[in-house]
Amino acid sequence: MTRRKQEAERTRETILDAAEATFLEQGVSRTTLAHIAAAAGVTRGAIYWHFEDKEALFDALLERVRIPIDEIVDHADDGTQASPMESVRAIAQSALTRICDDRQLQRVATIVFHRCEKLEDRHPRIGTITRLSRHAQDRVEAIFEQARDQGQLRADLSPTTACRQLHSFLIGACFDWLQDTTQYSLADERDSMVETLMRGLAA
Repeated sequence: MTRRKQEAERTRETILDAAEATFLEQGVSRTTLAHIAAAAGVTRGAIYWHFEDKEALFDALLERVRIPIDEIVDHADDGTQASPMESVRAIAQSALTRICDDRQLQRVATIVFHRCEKLEDRHPRIGTITRLSRHAQDRVEAIFEQARDQGQLRADLSPTTACRQLHSFLIGACFDWLQDTTQYSLADERDSMVETLMRGLAA
């Protein structure tokens, strides 16, 4: 990479860092590109050189960090777990562990869940940070199908519904904790929360 490209990449990251901090403090709707430029110590022209508009900058912020759910699902479904439901438990625990341990992920998830107002709530990519990919959804449903076939899944739950409940649990746990991370320790309560989920899914 040439020196000029390295400098451009550093400027881009500086702008994204400033956007992250400003969105977190002020909310997305109330933040302007002028606010971000001031926080980054650059001109608005520098922002426009890297990003078409605030929406494009927001997209780039989402792309920088997300829960690596594909990797988590693949690892949990690698054949090392004792049963399909243990794979589900591993997925839930790993996802919550990631949100506990990754401070940048916490900040961006807080912006998504609690700092997006008005039109930003309907941004087509607002769910990027938490949405199950097609790959992950297919794998999780396959795990629940195995659990059903082995008599481990509640009889009144379809694999699709069970997958949706797992996803809703993860979103709800993250949403609640990120409102105020000082209200309780998610790391300390994670295992008991996951156990409650499992009791609701298991036969």
